Amino acid sequence: MSMEDELDKLLKTSESQLKTPAAREREGEWKAGVSWNGKEGTVTTTAIPAEEVPNWEAILRIWGLDPAKFKVVEPVLFNVWGDPLGTLNRQWKGRVVEIKSPTKEDLTELENEIKKHKPKVKVQSLGDGALCVVLADWQIAKPDGDGLKGTLHRIFAGIDAVEARIKELRKLKRPIGRLVILWTGDSVEGCVGHYQQQTFGVELDRRDQVKVARRLLRDALVRWSGYFPEVSVMAVGGNHGENRSSSGKSFTTLNDNDDLAIVEQVAEIFEANPEVYGHIKFAIPTDQLSITAEVAGWILGITHGHVAKVSGATPEAKLRRWLEGQSLGRRLVGDSDVLVSGHYHHFRMADWGGCLWLQAPALDGGSQWWEQMKGERAEAGILTFAMYPKKRIADLQIL
Repeated sequence: MSMEDELDKLLKTSESQLKTPAAREREGEWKAGVSWNGKEGTVTTTAIPAEEVPNWEAILRIWGLDPAKFKVVEPVLFNVWGDPLGTLNRQWKGRVVEIKSPTKEDLTELENEIKKHKPKVKVQSLGDGALCVVLADWQIAKPDGDGLKGTLHRIFAGIDAVEARIKELRKLKRPIGRLVILWTGDSVEGCVGHYQQQTFGVELDRRDQVKVARRLLRDALVRWSGYFPEVSVMAVGGNHGENRSSSGKSFTTLNDNDDLAIVEQVAEIFEANPEVYGHIKFAIPTDQLSITAEVAGWILGITHGHVAKVSGATPEAKLRRWLEGQSLGRRLVGDSDVLVSGHYHHFRMADWGGCLWLQAPALDGGSQWWEQMKGERAEAGILTFAMYPKKRIADLQIL
């Protein structure tokens, strides 16, 4: 299957599409106002000079519709006539739909797919160790480098590579009976507020970004979960998943994050088939930018990395200062034996004594702005490592 076919499959909507009838040709003036049938409607403007383009947000407000909750979509029609004074007027008519939150969309189709699925691999426990797979900084729809198609290619290849790594560790008789997925944020690019050129270049809107990332995570878990009797998914939100205003600032809550919404949706999908996927457990924080879990007897902590706003010349210095503060504040992540972070898009590892720090590489196409500013470019990849009761970090490999 070609990359174009794969992308079409990921973007396919679950809603049935009704053919919109062609607009009737009419003479003279239309009646201005709004009609609404409970699901969608039509808004018609008053007479506007023919050379002007309608401001749909302002028009929606005039008729009592909040532009944050409703929008005008195609088809948009217009009607032209001249008044007795010789002025050419134009009326516009557009289809109005409600803007729906992406958190529940398309779940029925995905749940049905999950219900039909049967595992192809016989699960067997091989010990009390854990294989950790870090899914960091996909930034779906980011245009830099080879863009969306390049990112999808790396994710598809990564899903295959993780499965091959699982088989390889099985052949080596590693005592791994648990899979831990670390979702460290920035799974989507977002549409506004992160840097100046973002809105101009982004390749998908917010809904399609969420849809693609959700389906990719779902597919990865379907492939990998059959090899393990226990699967854990730990998630934190990144800065690109934040709900931001046009000013570039997050304006709702720490909880309002697309990275977390995606994992929450996937968790609900797998709940539809508990006989096959009941062994997958999800840890999704509320209003927290870090999370911890016990893995092979150690405390594993994850954060995106944008939280480390303390002074420091390098990501390591920033994260170390941040972790020191978390420890002094007696926060749970401050007790981490292993800390995994995203955000910085390159691999690093450091031994801080009581804590081993792992900075995960990304799967996006790089950053044109960063290359122009610093001249640096990091290799893309998926960080994998194992944790055993007597060894915090082992069998580390970037796929």
